[in-house]
Amino acid sequence: MQAVVVSLSDWRGIGDVRIIGLDNYVAVLGDAETWSSLSLTFGYALVSSVGTVAVATLLAASVSAGVPGSSFYRVIWFLPGIAPGAAVGIFWATAFQPDFGAVNVVGKLFGASGRSALLAASQTAIIPIVLVTVWASVGFAFLLLLGGIEQIPPTIYEAARVDGATGVRQFFLITLPLTRPVIVTTTFLNFIWSFNGFTTVWSMTRGGPGNATLTFPVAVYKEAFQFADYGPASALALIGGVALLIVGFVGLRFSRSSQ
Repeated sequence: MQAVVVSLSDWRGIGDVRIIGLDNYVAVLGDAETWSSLSLTFGYALVSSVGTVAVATLLAASVSAGVPGSSFYRVIWFLPGIAPGAAVGIFWATAFQPDFGAVNVVGKLFGASGRSALLAASQTAIIPIVLVTVWASVGFAFLLLLGGIEQIPPTIYEAARVDGATGVRQFFLITLPLTRPVIVTTTFLNFIWSFNGFTTVWSMTRGGPGNATLTFPVAVYKEAFQFADYGPASALALIGGVALLIVGFVGLRFSRSSQ
């Protein structure tokens, strides 16, 4: 409730709260940067969540099928998810440095030429952030999907093998359809987490270069704590909350229809 009051004021962190009505909402909704940030955040969250669930589904299906080292994979894929977000972001920001970063060093070992400066270019800065988000998020999605896959009765796979279905056909005809509710729910959960994600983006780029990675949470943080414009910051935060409520409603409908 206090956030709503602040969003209707011109409060700058000190003094009395002076109500100015909907001026903050008119200002932020009329600012092209708001829509650019919202579009970027939706795209980042969508690609990250779909990528996370796609990788996690393949990993879960492989482990459930009993590939060599399955017990090891059950543990190792979850480890990035329990690492501190700031530590993950700083580590990968350093790894993508063009001069001494581990990514470039490894790339040169495999014959890559030149210096890769993905984080320094506005056209490519979001790519490493998406990759790191997927890497850090896949462990939790992997556990959810593995649990869903292992709920499928083994007799269904046995019958499919008797009918001559290969592992790939079993994956597309049995695993994916029967785990659809888990896949849908996990995708929307990861979408919401990525949409709200602040630590990875801030620790890797702080929204730069320029505004190339200015996601909505970073925009709210800058507006509030760098510019001390708490009214517009609160308005932005509430707009983002409404957007997530809409996404959550759509996700709930999809989740119900998939069961």
